[in-house]
Amino acid sequence: MRIEHMREFLAIHDEGNFSRAARSLFMAQPALSRHVQELERELGVKLLDRDKHSVRLTEAGERAYKGFRQILRNYERLTDDIASYKGGLVGNLRIGMLYYTIRQDFGDAMERFSAEYPGVRLRRFSYQPQEVFHALAEERIDVGVLPRANYPEADWLCYQDVHTGGLSALVSADHPLASRGGLTLDDLADETGVLLRDDPYSNRCYAEALERVGFAQHSVVYTDNIDTVPLELKRGRFVYLIPQGLPLPGFEGELVEIPIRAEGLSVTKSLAWRADNDNPMVPLFLEIAKR
Repeated sequence: MRIEHMREFLAIHDEGNFSRAARSLFMAQPALSRHVQELERELGVKLLDRDKHSVRLTEAGERAYKGFRQILRNYERLTDDIASYKGGLVGNLRIGMLYYTIRQDFGDAMERFSAEYPGVRLRRFSYQPQEVFHALAEERIDVGVLPRANYPEADWLCYQDVHTGGLSALVSADHPLASRGGLTLDDLADETGVLLRDDPYSNRCYAEALERVGFAQHSVVYTDNIDTVPLELKRGRFVYLIPQGLPLPGFEGELVEIPIRAEGLSVTKSLAWRADNDNPMVPLFLEIAKR
């Protein structure tokens, strides 16, 4: 039984389905499915029940989940102990990334951290903003990227700002506004905005930014998540707000980013971590990210 297969099984449960788990692990979904089948064959029991949209653990899967988590904790302690014996700073650091803006959010901070602390195992998880928040809340990651906002009941979060900038409107190439070089808030007064059903955290960040300059979107439609935004924009004459300079990759020529020119309109992305996180690698990483 392989350690990595155990990690993958935990990720399937934590992410809620195979596709998100595969994406967070940077692997192909068919390979992930094969590894689960290998675990089931080796244990002689069915571990997961799945449908088109989600998976749930069987009773045996619940037992396996708890056992695998304990095995992995013990394994990480063992590897840390052995590395400490060999000398040098060792440990683990778990990073939650927004998969569509990894380079913009981190630059080369992860590479520099690994070069400076080669004994620290850096584990990367690919998320959407709401998944970063929940992973921090459930202590599944140490540091994650979040849009900065006044989240309710989140006084346990600490922040180090990464980027502050204006907002742009993202529209389809055939939208009447697509040819404009810039927009005012008045230009958006009668436009229908797109919000993410699964991501109240980005929604809140952008709403607070607009509220600070006395503006609110009066007409909105909801789409499932960031991956379905392009389809929604091409389906109708809608507007999606994004931080300036961070367009959705892969839709060049189909979507157009137009800067919004409004004094005081800005949003901030931050590295976030729990105030009670005692992992000594967290301040070391934050110091490198700040350089």
